Amino acid sequence: MMKNKFITIAFFTMAASATAQASEVFTALDADKDGAISQSEAQALTSLAAKFKDLDVDANGSLSAEEFANFKSE
Repeated sequence: MMKNKFITIAFFTMAASATAQASEVFTALDADKDGAISQSEAQALTSLAAKFKDLDVDANGSLSAEEFANFKSE
């Protein structure tokens, strides 16, 4: 029972850490600080630029934090 609790806590800690890290990357890429990553800002990360159109689900030409959360760098 204790082992399962430890594994659960470790999982949520890693997930929270990954979320915080993604948030930091989003903030760094959002050069003009408008709360979105434009296609030109995405060029700073080649793998993001390559997937930009697929991630931009509302096709407005920028990635919201929610859209960026679906990005998985290779």
